[in-house]
Amino acid sequence: MATQLATGDRDRLNEIFGSFIDETIGIVARQTRDTVSFAVGSPAREALDLVGADDLAATVIRREGASALGYTITEGEPELRDAVASDARARGIACDAEEVLISAGALQAIDLACRVYLRPGDVVVAESPAFANALSAFRNHGARVVEVTVDDEGMDVAEAARVLRRDGLHPRMFFVVPNFQNPSGETLSDRRRDALLNLAASYGAVVIEDDPYGLLRYRGSEIVPLAARESPAQVVSIGSFSKTFLPGLRVGWVIADREVIRRMAAAKQTMDSSTGTLGQRIVLEFERRGGVPAHVAKLREMYRTKQERGRVALAREFAGTGVTWNDPDGGFYFWVRLPGGISSSTLLTVALEEGVAFVPGSAFAIARDHSEAFRFSISGPTLDRIDEGVRRLRSAFDRVAS
Repeated sequence: MATQLATGDRDRLNEIFGSFIDETIGIVARQTRDTVSFAVGSPAREALDLVGADDLAATVIRREGASALGYTITEGEPELRDAVASDARARGIACDAEEVLISAGALQAIDLACRVYLRPGDVVVAESPAFANALSAFRNHGARVVEVTVDDEGMDVAEAARVLRRDGLHPRMFFVVPNFQNPSGETLSDRRRDALLNLAASYGAVVIEDDPYGLLRYRGSEIVPLAARESPAQVVSIGSFSKTFLPGLRVGWVIADREVIRRMAAAKQTMDSSTGTLGQRIVLEFERRGGVPAHVAKLREMYRTKQERGRVALAREFAGTGVTWNDPDGGFYFWVRLPGGISSSTLLTVALEEGVAFVPGSAFAIARDHSEAFRFSISGPTLDRIDEGVRRLRSAFDRVAS
């Protein structure tokens, strides 16, 4: 039987920060009606079906037997590390397999970076709005987070420089999602990427480049990654197979210099010893079959169509209401702004009654006020469900705004 903590014991416990994004999965699951979810940034069911996961898994287990279900090297399967390094070199990032660690999703890679670089009280400069799970990771490691505005060119690097100078702060880390940012969908412009690297170098700070959405571009030209640019700044590059392959496998990666990888591996050995062997080998089997470029092309077309359907549905249902949204060139998200002091948290309560969900803006900040905005993800619902979900959203809005 569980023992109740005494008051003094509770006081000695560290506060642990989680993520409202993940909590929304449970919120939606508990709804009594069939809820259209614009809340979770996960791949569409039809995208997962394209992979042929049953055949991939059966092939791996049939060929490799029990070895596919045992432990593996902490740094990851050597062939997969080599494949990640090869893909990175194709994007201009100079690295080899020894500079790659396979993580249990991008989130573990972020946490490993915190373990290696941060000590309590260190300053982390992050976007605002920002990826909520990363904010929680920084806070759980005792960091002080400086939030910097995101506009239509991504993080406002000039603002970051002003705030650091004004407050006399010396940052240890800068964190950005440079392409189709979570939650805003915005992309860090070419000029700001160079400015960010220059600013980080001036403080001797590391830049964490978290890029799970980079392959999902629907318009415009690719922008050179931070890790591929000439700069004295140290860049750690993080990626994941979750948005373009199978998120449930929890396979991501981190690219950094060898000493950083060595230290991350030591930290990982106290967490899970190694990322799941079967998941890594399923990814490898998909890579070996050579279908990745064609698969990504299908995903781009699928999500481009969904994004356009979401854009049209929002315009149709919210014309003349004062509700506005941005127009990202890729990824899963729109950043929707509400008029007249309407709280997105209040709207969510009513929206759930109407059978539609999203993540309110307050989930993506610590001190900044994004209460009149919310993240709207187009990735999960089918085209018809996008239309129905936005119609329900308008019904909820009318109830709150009346």
